[in-house]
Amino acid sequence: MASTRNTPQREAILAYLQSVHTHPTAEEVHAAVSRKLLSIALATVYRNLNLLAERGIIHRHQIGGGYRYDADLAAHEHCVCTSCGGIYDVPAEDIEAAATRHIDRKRFVPDHVEVTVYGVCAKCDHDTDTIRKVKPT
Repeated sequence: MASTRNTPQREAILAYLQSVHTHPTAEEVHAAVSRKLLSIALATVYRNLNLLAERGIIHRHQIGGGYRYDADLAAHEHCVCTSCGGIYDVPAEDIEAAATRHIDRKRFVPDHVEVTVYGVCAKCDHDTDTIRKVKPT
């Protein structure tokens, strides 16, 4: 079983995740944390991210074939831009209500809902419109 003591590496990883809202990959966490802890190994980052997720201290989301990490434990869902890969938080209440509206509560009782909406963010949509206007037809 993994150690339960709070190591400087684990503290740095958690502090970084709490400081961003970008849902970084393990590699992105490693790149950021290694600026302060020069000798931290990528394997150490993976091990600590998994431990933090198993303990419910952070969330691990499987998005686009890989894992992204999030320290925001408040109920929320995600929108993923298929153009730039950005991940945006959206409040969960309305989405959860809509997703569970037709469930027969006598046959099934949901305990949580995870919804990921894929599309194009406003920045990429704007960039696409700009490109369409500039490109000759």
